[in-house]
Amino acid sequence: MRDARRLLHLLAVGILMGALVGVGSDVIAPGSPAEATPSASSLQQQIKEQSKALEAVVEQYNGVTEQLKANQAKENKLAADLGSLKAKLAGAQDAVAAIASQSYMTGPVDSFTTLISAQSTTDLLESLTVMDQFASTRRQELVAFNTLQQQYGTTKMQLDNVIATENAERNNLAEQKKTITAKLNKLYQERKQLYGSATESSGGSHPAAPYLPGRGGKVVSFAYAQLGKPYGWGDAGPGSYDCSGLTMAAYRSVGVTLYHKASVQWTEVSHLSRSELKPGDLVFYSGLSHVAIYIGSNKVIHAPTFGEVVKISPINMESIYGYGRP
Repeated sequence: MRDARRLLHLLAVGILMGALVGVGSDVIAPGSPAEATPSASSLQQQIKEQSKALEAVVEQYNGVTEQLKANQAKENKLAADLGSLKAKLAGAQDAVAAIASQSYMTGPVDSFTTLISAQSTTDLLESLTVMDQFASTRRQELVAFNTLQQQYGTTKMQLDNVIATENAERNNLAEQKKTITAKLNKLYQERKQLYGSATESSGGSHPAAPYLPGRGGKVVSFAYAQLGKPYGWGDAGPGSYDCSGLTMAAYRSVGVTLYHKASVQWTEVSHLSRSELKPGDLVFYSGLSHVAIYIGSNKVIHAPTFGEVVKISPINMESIYGYGRP
């Protein structure tokens, strides 16, 4: 009897285990690791990785924006040239129309007509001279007209090409904006989950810039004045910055023009060794997707990434690519 009860007990346990095994694998017991909230350190690492990837996209966006500015400048110049050519062409068309009208009213002027109508040798020579001058002038006006027509056509074609390129870049830019915005929203949600706020506090008061002579000192002073301002993708001040926007604005304050893209700024500067580095010089980081302003004492000021503010950081905060002086 005891053996029979034991057999029934084992059979019941077996049926129960079989039923549990048969349940779909997507059903997970509460509190299992798959449902657990990511740890702060894990989430922080995810934010760091996504921020770095997103910053690379932003730098590409900045490059497209700068190209668009250049195309707009070309378009404006071509439009001005086109307007001038149109005015000249209208003048040439009037001149050609006048020639055609005169020929219709008076008939063609030729050597035979001149010969039979001349009253004397002197009259003949004078008439032939006038006829040659008239013919030469008419030829010149017709040549000028044809030249202007060709110039007009060439210039208009250039303008049309620039406009087509610009429109394509605008469309590409719009798609990049969508991508950045979607990734940015996700990143801000993760920051809020980790830090309780999507964006970093400006930090209140900030240290005053040290006195440093020369152009480098002015660049450093400008950078200090931006401390606490938020990161803004594609921005170059005055209210917010991305990394290359901050360096561009800092050097713009001392009359130096830099492109709004870290990798291009690298091609615009004189390259330095670490021992040659002085306050105001630029520090470029791995992948050339980030750039900062050296302020001395192994520190930099930079616009880090989304949700953060312009701040002072150690120079070795990331892997350094190189150093440059505009």
